[in-house]
Amino acid sequence: MDLSFNDNLPPMKLKPRTRNYCKVLSVEDDKDYQDALLNGLNALNYDNKKVDFLTASSALEAATVIAENPDISVIFLDVVMETDHAGLRLIRTIREDIGNDLVRIVLLTGQAGMTSADDLISQYDIDDYWCKSDLTQVHLQTIVLSNLRTWEHLSDMKEARHSMQLLLAASQRIASKSDISDYTHSILEELGQLLKVKNGGIVCFFHPEKEDLANASIVATSGEFSVHKNRYFLPAIEDDVLKDTVLNAYEQKKHVFIDGFSVLYFSNKELDGRVYMVVVKINRTLAANEINLLQVFCENIGAGFRNVALNNKLTELAYIEPTLGIHNKNWLIRDIRDMFSWEREKATLLMVCVDDLAYTESVLGASYCDQLILSLYDYLNDFFGQSVDIAMLERDTLMLVVYDDKEYTELSLERIIHTNIKVEKATHSLDLTISSVTLSDFPSYSAEQLISVGKSTLARAKYEDVAFLAFSNELASAMFGRFELLQDLREAILNDDIMAYFQPKVSLKDSTLIGFEALARWEHKNGSFIPPDVFISLAESSGLIAKLDRQILRQSCRAIHTLKGIGINVPISVNVAGNEIIRPDFISTFKAILEEEQAPTELIELEITESQLINEKATINRHLSALKALGVNTNIDDFGTGYSSLAYLSTLAVSTLKIDHSFVWQMEESEKDWEILKMIIELGNLLGLSVVAEGIETEQQKTHLLALGCENGQGYLFAKPMSIDDTIYWVQKGR
Repeated sequence: MDLSFNDNLPPMKLKPRTRNYCKVLSVEDDKDYQDALLNGLNALNYDNKKVDFLTASSALEAATVIAENPDISVIFLDVVMETDHAGLRLIRTIREDIGNDLVRIVLLTGQAGMTSADDLISQYDIDDYWCKSDLTQVHLQTIVLSNLRTWEHLSDMKEARHSMQLLLAASQRIASKSDISDYTHSILEELGQLLKVKNGGIVCFFHPEKEDLANASIVATSGEFSVHKNRYFLPAIEDDVLKDTVLNAYEQKKHVFIDGFSVLYFSNKELDGRVYMVVVKINRTLAANEINLLQVFCENIGAGFRNVALNNKLTELAYIEPTLGIHNKNWLIRDIRDMFSWEREKATLLMVCVDDLAYTESVLGASYCDQLILSLYDYLNDFFGQSVDIAMLERDTLMLVVYDDKEYTELSLERIIHTNIKVEKATHSLDLTISSVTLSDFPSYSAEQLISVGKSTLARAKYEDVAFLAFSNELASAMFGRFELLQDLREAILNDDIMAYFQPKVSLKDSTLIGFEALARWEHKNGSFIPPDVFISLAESSGLIAKLDRQILRQSCRAIHTLKGIGINVPISVNVAGNEIIRPDFISTFKAILEEEQAPTELIELEITESQLINEKATINRHLSALKALGVNTNIDDFGTGYSSLAYLSTLAVSTLKIDHSFVWQMEESEKDWEILKMIIELGNLLGLSVVAEGIETEQQKTHLLALGCENGQGYLFAKPMSIDDTIYWVQKGR
């Protein structure tokens, strides 16, 4: 009795999902041209798919639209918008900050011949460059269609790679055996249980284009055939009936069943070039239902052989970084997951980042940096010997799992942190930043969590400007605590729970009230007050500072009206980050809030720290001048700590210097601080600026400041920051 079975199935292909729509974005501050552009595309027919057209009138608005629509296919981008280079800066935002490397960018200019296309394409990651006047309707549609097809092709390639990784993960969960030896032994065990036989079996394979059946290698055996493992099939087998049956199955390329033996044939030539033969000794005639069961099982066996071969190929795609051929993060996660407990006890995860690799690449090119990373890879292998696994996390970062039960410190890694390696027959000096996670200290952490905290610790090391930082329970508590606090901060800002407190500014001559400074205060829902330096820095790092500043500004505007009601007309200054002032929409948003709250511009002042002024010195004075034109004064806060030059200070459109409290507190103990304080006061008077001393706590400090020529101040000597109700009470009781 024979059972035919066609095992020559076509290779499995992972098909990308079918898309029935696409998106095109036009970024153009000329509304008439943008309307004309969209009209020219209205009749576009792209394979009967729906085309959604999105618009933005500025680079800032476009960045938001792109972040919210990661599946945009094509962007038409005007070079010149709110600034001369807004379009070019947006390209870097798209490619580097947002990380969208698929979207097709067509750069447009209204000035023919301004810059050559080759120059722009070589300097910026764009796909096309056209003068607006050259775009006819037909030409425009051709450009869009070609870029849509290119985008879909690139997206399909990316999705296919991603799908293969998902497929690999699924196959590992479903099939417990991916090794050919383990898998073939499992076949014999399962066949024995399915057919209720214990006689034994054989699995052998050979490459028909390289060798004949005589050289078929036995890879798995069971029962009475166990002695034949790792031998050639024909020389090992003495039973002529079995030999003839196997030859028959091979020649007919199908399964053959006879009384006594079942021979299963599987061709896997399309994946690994092999033919597999599975032999089971039965010694009886199979029943019809057993043949049906065996046929179904044969389908699983055939799929399994393909999966084993496919796993090998997919492993190369899923676990290898294609450019350098180094293992990637997925591989290292699997490596950590598969560790024995005794291996985790002696393992340390190190993350090694090459400082300023992006700059090196911009100067010496990508090929050079590829060789640099490979040379570093070899150097680290030599340094740690046989006890290390290395994988790539990012372009500039390698991950190492070291199995040597050592405690690593900055001193023990000095040869790595500052090292010289050979690159293209030349010596290259490297500075590295390294983070360390001792796996035994965190036994409950998953592989993904270990990678995550290693990466976070590396980022923390860079922020603190240290070469080495080890992850610890204290650092974990700080990180997770800050994350929980961030969640509470988001909620507090959403609910407008952070309040403006007001600290008076007074004349040091007669204690006359000259103004207030608005300071954010957060009473947590647990009843405690969170220190401002904690939640302000958290708001800055998480992108919440702009919303918080706007809330404090609104509360200050309302406080102005409240104070007016009791006859107090003095300005209130609010703090704002320097990088917020230079945002294109800051002044318009600021004006809108003042108009909505009906607050006069002369009663609202802005305070920005000296260090922030220096960080944004290239562009900030233009924005300060615009604020001054509105009638809004700007104060330099914490003056004396930022080391700005006199020439730079003299050009700023500011009205007040606020002396940092550290000089006030130390002036009686340090002659140097006394001289600095005197110099700042004289400098302010020389430039015609008002000078306010912060942190005054004693009458003696007040007297010394007056003697030095400082006429205004604030501090606990006069009043602490107060809620608006306490501020009113303070004013009414005569201060």
